[in-house]
Amino acid sequence: MSKRTDKKKQKRINEVHTTAAPAAQPAVEAAAPVTATPEATVAETATPVVTAPAYDLFIQYQNGEYNAAVLAEKIQEKCKAEGMDSSDLKIYVKPEDKKAYYACAGGTGAIELA
Repeated sequence: MSKRTDKKKQKRINEVHTTAAPAAQPAVEAAAPVTATPEATVAETATPVVTAPAYDLFIQYQNGEYNAAVLAEKIQEKCKAEGMDSSDLKIYVKPEDKKAYYACAGGTGAIELA
């Protein structure tokens, strides 16, 4: 097809679409404003409950096996004993050194892997 034929075809398509009557638009009624009740806002702002994972995580390295949940418990106990805030706790396990390092809002430290 030549460019001229394509232009004529496009012109016909445009004419058909512009001359067609537009479909009637349904009328949208304004809904009454919804006000929030105090009970709904209290329920939405409640803090979510944090639960333990539904699985066990084990770290295996050179004939050694370490349970991540047990390590986390030991580290949290050590943080409490030292008076550290363990709210922002991060645990780094380094099996080649046989240590688990941790960092929290109260400081840093390490424990020996058993």
